Amino acid sequence: MDGNQRLILAVGISIAILLGFQWLAPQLGLVPEPAQAPASEAAPAVEGAAEAAAPAPAKEPPAAAAAVQPVQAPVEHVAKEVALRTEHLDLVFSTRGGGLVSARLLGRKGQRQGGEEAPQVDLAGDLAPEDPALFDVVLEGGLPELGPRAPCALQASDSRSVTFVCEAGAARMVKRFELTGDRTISLNVDLQNTGAQAMSGVVDLLMPARVDPARQKAGGGCGGLAGPPPQPTQNICRAGDELVRHLYDPDETIVRPPGNASFAGIEERYFLAVAVPETPSSCELVGETPDVLVTHLGTPIRSLAAGATASLSYDLVVGQKDMKFLQEASARIASQPGVGNPELDQTVDLGFWAVIARVLLWLLNAFHSVIHNWGVAIILLTVAVKIATLPLAWKSMKSMEEMRKLAPEIAKLKEKYGSDREKLNLETMKLYQQHKVNPLGGCLPMLIQMPIWLALYTTLQTSVELYNEPFITGWIPDLTSKDPFYALPLAMGVTMFLTQKMQPMQMDAAQQKVLLYFMPIFFTFIMFQLPAGLTLYIFTNNILSIGQQLWMRKTMGMPAIGAPTAPASQATVEVKPGRGSKKRGK
Repeated sequence: MDGNQRLILAVGISIAILLGFQWLAPQLGLVPEPAQAPASEAAPAVEGAAEAAAPAPAKEPPAAAAAVQPVQAPVEHVAKEVALRTEHLDLVFSTRGGGLVSARLLGRKGQRQGGEEAPQVDLAGDLAPEDPALFDVVLEGGLPELGPRAPCALQASDSRSVTFVCEAGAARMVKRFELTGDRTISLNVDLQNTGAQAMSGVVDLLMPARVDPARQKAGGGCGGLAGPPPQPTQNICRAGDELVRHLYDPDETIVRPPGNASFAGIEERYFLAVAVPETPSSCELVGETPDVLVTHLGTPIRSLAAGATASLSYDLVVGQKDMKFLQEASARIASQPGVGNPELDQTVDLGFWAVIARVLLWLLNAFHSVIHNWGVAIILLTVAVKIATLPLAWKSMKSMEEMRKLAPEIAKLKEKYGSDREKLNLETMKLYQQHKVNPLGGCLPMLIQMPIWLALYTTLQTSVELYNEPFITGWIPDLTSKDPFYALPLAMGVTMFLTQKMQPMQMDAAQQKVLLYFMPIFFTFIMFQLPAGLTLYIFTNNILSIGQQLWMRKTMGMPAIGAPTAPASQATVEVKPGRGSKKRGK
């Protein structure tokens, strides 16, 4: 009996003994039953406790008794809530902090990913009672202290606005929120000094967020490539000309970007809640804990005289990071006197190739305005990109075919100079020069196309236009999520294999075989978790590439796919060192 069998047997015997003891112990009287006090004895004990708790009759005269006053407990602030609603937002304000305790996005674009039953996005709903409210305003830095979630009074409200009054010492603050659009709000803060002395300090607008760890990092192995892309919640601030994002970092919990802030707030991949100050302010990005982030937008109050009032104004933007909407909101804000363009559309992270990505996104929107299906718009965009890069593809195919024809001569050089790498490289380059072949000709056009592919990748991965948009009902409900049936990744892998199979061979058979089988399998594995919109683009591109290669092969008179490589000519090429080379015919 080996060790595993003995272990299993020992565990089985132990369990049997334990179960047997639990069954036999009560039968043999080994476990005493709990003692219970008789009801007749328990009752007097309760009565005695009641008598002891009852106050003794007062023997003092009534005047003496009246001198003892009961201690009044402090009255706890009972929060009141006010709801405002637009076509895209359902907002709930609270007198605890005078800010948002719920900012629920409406419609399909306001849902979390996961189908029709997925919950709506609430940019303030996950905040705990001890967290600041969204757009809470605190006083600090020398002003009478007014902390987060301070009790405020509801002064007025209607269908478009709500006004709170918050007080701390000699500071009286009036906050008025007013809807200015479906996803925009104006916030006016009037700080009055009701005391007899001047005061100074900082008015700090807070934008907190609770972090969902599941969305902070990419899932799966291979450095996150085998899982869905991350959709992190993070601090964001545009200070000066620099856009700064910040995730919680135990080694750097606070980031203070230099310069005046154009805007600051909290963002996810597809959503944001930011404030644009109309008065010079600075931002501070704070990771309080791994679960709580708070963005501070501080405005200094240099000196507020007794009886004076300081007025601050902010434009708040809450909702989806729709490029067109953010550009229009920025233009409207910039139309106010003395306010620069905050360029809120910069929050859409299009990566290094943003210039190209914006052109592709414009084309995508143009196709969608005609077709009204984002999946078909992606297909049309792929066709447009393929047509635009056709001259490069033609040049690449021609160069690869020329390299294929020289393959027998290169093989002879390898056989002749295989042990002398320097000599082999020199003679190979002379052969290329003699036949006017550029060895990089097949790769260079592909490298030129890489920025377009990378820009398109980020466009499809970050554009809220595709968020929760279906391609074919019942198959792909969301182009920014993975294909639930994995049909597109598998089809993409098959078409990639065919594309690789049709490429003219430029390398030895072993290397060609590795690329032929490894690349399609690797990319199929990667695409299992990536957005279906991106997979649809690559699949469509592969189909077009297959048709393009068949047409170019026929036009160039290239041999059929799988045909053996023919020699370049009946001549034997011998390249000798020196200024030229000689060609000997047989």
